[in-house]
Amino acid sequence: MSSTERKARQKEALRTGILQAARKIALKEGWQAVTIRKIADEVEYTPPIVYEHFANKEAVFYELAMEGFDAIRGLLEAEADADPARRLVRYALVHWQYAIANTELYKLMFGIETLPSLATERPQVVMAIGGMIKRTILEIAPALGEQEVRELFFQWSCIVHGFITMALILQGKSTPGEGEWQPEQFLERATLRFIKSLQ
Repeated sequence: MSSTERKARQKEALRTGILQAARKIALKEGWQAVTIRKIADEVEYTPPIVYEHFANKEAVFYELAMEGFDAIRGLLEAEADADPARRLVRYALVHWQYAIANTELYKLMFGIETLPSLATERPQVVMAIGGMIKRTILEIAPALGEQEVRELFFQWSCIVHGFITMALILQGKSTPGEGEWQPEQFLERATLRFIKSLQ
């Protein structure tokens, strides 16, 4: 291996380490507690070294969020062969399962704790995810116009992300209705009701 290749690998390893350090800190203390100094301490480098890789902590957050959205896109693509109605249910459940497995990252990605810039920016991967969902809605109800599809996509997003946000808030607290609350089944039924409204 040449020295150039070795340096490139070391640089990439440090970049990965910085991202992992930020997630580790957030898992323990929340995203608001993440600072470049804390990241530097975690990776055992000085802050200027971290700044060589990321302009600020927001850039670290953005990179992590994009990794998360890319992971979700991959999971959604794996459902592409299902019939449209089943696919839309699976798309909802993929988001739920990802949120449970990666709760702190999900909070970052969807602005529950931070990263308000994502509300105005439309990264390519986020647009790709939206496009997959909109196309599926259109497959279920092909007579819909473009504006209707956009509105229904927004409604679907409200159902899914609103549900996930409330479910995360309710963890370990009260649950809706009587008996044992099974969030995944609850979300599936809500999505099926949404699909029924399209048919």
